[in-house]
Amino acid sequence: MAAVTIYFGVLILTLIFAYFKLFYRRLRKGEPPLAPGHFLWGNGKQFTEHAVKFLQGAHKKCGDVFTIRFLNQYWTMVLDIHSYERFAKEKNFDFDAIQEQVNHNVFGYQLVDARKMIGEAGQKVNGKHLFTSLEHFAENLTEAFKETASEKDRMMNERNSQKMNQVNTAHNDISLCYESHHISQHGWDKIEAMADKFMADTWCEDQLRNLASKTFFSPVFYTIFGRGQPGANDNFHPQVFHKNFDQFHKYFNFLWFGMPVQMFPQAVNAVGVLAQQPSSADMMQREGCSEYIKFATEFMLKHNQSERDIICHNLVFLHVNYNTFRVVYWCMYKLMEDHNVMAAVRKEVDEVVEAKRTGASASEYEAEFTTEDINKLPVVDSFLKEIIRWTSGVFMVRKCIEDTAFTTESGQTFNIRKGDKVAIYPPVFHQDPEIYETPETFKYDRFIDADFYKNGKKIKHPLIGFGSLCPGQRLSMLQIKWFIINIVNSFKLELIEGEKTAPNTGMYGHEILPPTNDVQCRFKPREGVCALKYVNNYGSNGSKGLGGISSGNML
Repeated sequence: MAAVTIYFGVLILTLIFAYFKLFYRRLRKGEPPLAPGHFLWGNGKQFTEHAVKFLQGAHKKCGDVFTIRFLNQYWTMVLDIHSYERFAKEKNFDFDAIQEQVNHNVFGYQLVDARKMIGEAGQKVNGKHLFTSLEHFAENLTEAFKETASEKDRMMNERNSQKMNQVNTAHNDISLCYESHHISQHGWDKIEAMADKFMADTWCEDQLRNLASKTFFSPVFYTIFGRGQPGANDNFHPQVFHKNFDQFHKYFNFLWFGMPVQMFPQAVNAVGVLAQQPSSADMMQREGCSEYIKFATEFMLKHNQSERDIICHNLVFLHVNYNTFRVVYWCMYKLMEDHNVMAAVRKEVDEVVEAKRTGASASEYEAEFTTEDINKLPVVDSFLKEIIRWTSGVFMVRKCIEDTAFTTESGQTFNIRKGDKVAIYPPVFHQDPEIYETPETFKYDRFIDADFYKNGKKIKHPLIGFGSLCPGQRLSMLQIKWFIINIVNSFKLELIEGEKTAPNTGMYGHEILPPTNDVQCRFKPREGVCALKYVNNYGSNGSKGLGGISSGNML
C-alpha cells in the first residue's frame, strides 16, 4: 500500500512538473496579457467553437494585443487593423518558419532554398506572365463552358427521354395527319416551334460544388498543369483531383498542428490519388503547362530534390488555387440566392458587353476585354470583395525569431517572446460592426466608392483577403472577375427551391470557409448571348501597372 502511495505521489509530481514545464507561462515585464482559458488545453475549445466571437470577446477584455494558447503553443494576436503593415513588415516576424511547418507537416516535404525559389517563382504569376496566364485561363474557361453546355444537353436528354418519346410519338401522329392533309403547314410549324421551346426551357440540375468544379476548377487546373495526351493518366484529371483535394483539405489544420496523417484514413486515401502525377519530365512537356510550374520544377531539380518533392510542391500550389475555387463557389451561390444581386451584376455585365459588342449577327457577336476592362466594373469588384469579407477565415501567422519589442500604430509597445507565433486574424476585422455596418449582412455594393474607419481613423487596408506575401493575388482576383463576367453572360443559374447553405464557422483558420452543406442548383445556357474574348494587351497604354487591381491589402 505504501508503495502504491509513493508511486501515485511520484505520478502527481511528474504531472505537475510537466504542466508547469509545458503549459504554464509566467508573464514577463511588457508582455501582452494572456486570454483566459482552460488550465490544460488553453483556448483551443473556445477557438474551434467560433474563432471570431472568441477573439472579439478576448479583444474587449485584453486590448489590441494579447496572447492565446493552444496546448503548449503560444500565439500573440495583433487585433489592431491600423497595425497591419507594421506586423507584415516586422523583420523578426518570420514567415519562412510557418511555410516550412506547412510543407513538412501537411505536404510531407522540405523545399531547398525556399525563400529564393518562392521569390523567383512568384515572378512567374506577375508582369507579362500574369497576362499570359490570364489568357490561357480564358481559353480554358471557354472550353469548360462549352463542355458544360454540351453535358447539359446530354443530361437533359437522359432525364427527359420519356417525355421526348411522348413528343416523338405525337410528332409521328401529327406527321401522318399532315400527310393526310388533316393539318396545315402553319399548324405543323407551330408544333415544331413548341417542341423547340420544350427543349430550350429544360434546365439541367447539379450540385453546386460539382458545377463550380467543372466550370472553374477545371480551367484553373489546366492553366497550371496544361494538358497531356488523352488517357495518359486517368487520375490526373481536374474532377478527380478536385474530389480528392476536397477530402484531403478537411484535415489541413490538424496536419498543420503536427498530427500524423495516419490518424485520418480518408486523407491518406486522398493523398494517394493526388500523388499520381506525371513525372517532372512529362509535366514540362504538357501543352499549356504554366511558367510557374516549369520554373519551380527546374529549380527543384537543380537543387537535387526528388520527384516526390516536386509532386508535393505541385500540391502546395494547387492548395493556394483551391481557395480561389472556394471564393468562386460562394460567388455562384450568392448570385443564385438573391435575385437582386444577380440582377445588379448582370445589368453591369450586359451593359459593358453590349457597349463592346461587334459583329453583324448574333452568331458573329463578340466582345473583347482587356485586363483593365475586367477590372473596371465597380459592381463586380464590390461583389467579389464582399464575398471575400463574408467568407474569409485566413490566419496570417508568423514565428517570432528573436525577442521583439513590437509597437502598434497607436504607440503601445509589447514584448513578444522568441519562439512564439504572432498572428493577425482578418475575420475579426471583417466582422467588426464599427468598420462594417451590420457585418453579418451580405451587401454586394458595400465596397463601391466606400471608405472604412476604426477609432475615427480611416483604414488603409479594410479588406485582408490574402496573405501579405501572396504573389498570385492579382491573378486570382482577375481570374474570378473574368469568371463572374462569363458565367453571368453565358448561363442562367438558380437554386432549387428550399436549398440553402452558409459558411462553416467551425472551420475558421481555413483561408476561405467551406459551406456547411452543398446545395442543388439548376442551369441552362442563355440564348443569343455575345461571345466574350480576353485580349492580352501587355505593354500597351500602361497596362503593366494594372491600376486598380487590388485585393484590399497591397503593400
